Amino acid sequence: MLLLMFACGRDLPESDSASPVETGDTADTAGRPDDLEGSDFLYADDILRFDITLDAQAMDALGTEPSDDVVATFAYAGEAYEVGLHLKGSSAGSFRTLDEKAAFKIDFHQWDETQTFRGVRRLTLNNMIQDSTMSHEHAAYWLFDLVGVPSPRHGYANVWVNGELYGLYGIVETADEQLVNRLFEGDDDGQMYEGGYGFDLYDWAVDEFPQKEGDETERVALQSLVTAVEACPADGVLELIEAYFDADALFAMWAVELAIADPDGYSTQANNYLLYHAPVAGRWTMLPWGPDQGFDDAEPLLDKINGRLTQMCLADAGCAPSLYAAIERALDTWESSGFADYVDAETVRIEADCRADPRSEWGDYGCRDEQALMREWVRARPAVVLGELP
Repeated sequence: MLLLMFACGRDLPESDSASPVETGDTADTAGRPDDLEGSDFLYADDILRFDITLDAQAMDALGTEPSDDVVATFAYAGEAYEVGLHLKGSSAGSFRTLDEKAAFKIDFHQWDETQTFRGVRRLTLNNMIQDSTMSHEHAAYWLFDLVGVPSPRHGYANVWVNGELYGLYGIVETADEQLVNRLFEGDDDGQMYEGGYGFDLYDWAVDEFPQKEGDETERVALQSLVTAVEACPADGVLELIEAYFDADALFAMWAVELAIADPDGYSTQANNYLLYHAPVAGRWTMLPWGPDQGFDDAEPLLDKINGRLTQMCLADAGCAPSLYAAIERALDTWESSGFADYVDAETVRIEADCRADPRSEWGDYGCRDEQALMREWVRARPAVVLGELP
């Protein structure tokens, strides 16, 4: 299980495979790929090494149209793949050019529909440029999974481009049909939408919600959900949530967002979330997406609530206790699972590679001092949250 992989790690033998690009003296980034079966690399204990090769034409094209795929070579442990590659991120946030620490979307079947990498069709490589510790997203996804929230997997790799170290990256499971297949096996033929940038459960947003998976012309279920939200009486929010959502997972997701003080999630900002409709179950599931801003906010627990459904719940005396109870359960899991010990170990594990990152915008203090502050914050947070619960 994913949880056991994260918590206990794997004893993987060292690989004899040579990297396709010779390197100088840096942190040990070769990884141990030979025993990584299927998509296990997404939660391996090792910091892996990926090599990307771009020719001059591809480099020029990415400089002009960074969101358009170019032909690139992706190499790992002596294996090479011709892939589609484009740059990732929004201009207002994490987007960086190739002259900086660019983030990447890699498509293994862009040019060959039969090609995958360890069974994976696409890779997302986050530059973690907005997180000085390079630890927030990794820790958040682990905690989401721990409390039972369907969520993407996360790992680490050092990325080299044309023989030059670009630095430490987060490997994030791409929000596509494979994520849906894994999380909703047997009920994976529905629609998935990406919420954010102002898109929330309002009638005006139904036709505009960015769609990740499913028939783009089929928005009947989304319209039904939004219509129910629009018509919901002030004292009927819990009944609405139980009728339309996997209620336990929804409350657990909001609980973790609030517990880790994520200022940019659904509950706090109506941002960075996925919505999936499982047609057989007839239920919606809300999934976290990009929780890299948490773990360092001292704002009061319920001070900034901007997600429409969370606002409605907290204003309903029949719904709010369900969220408070979910927060208490999340904190119980936080304490009983040894989450603080996990964060200690993971930040120490990546510190050398984080500090060796030549394109980091945070300098050495982020990987050392800010990580130390994060460890202290994680240990202190449960008591703080319990003290603020109504």
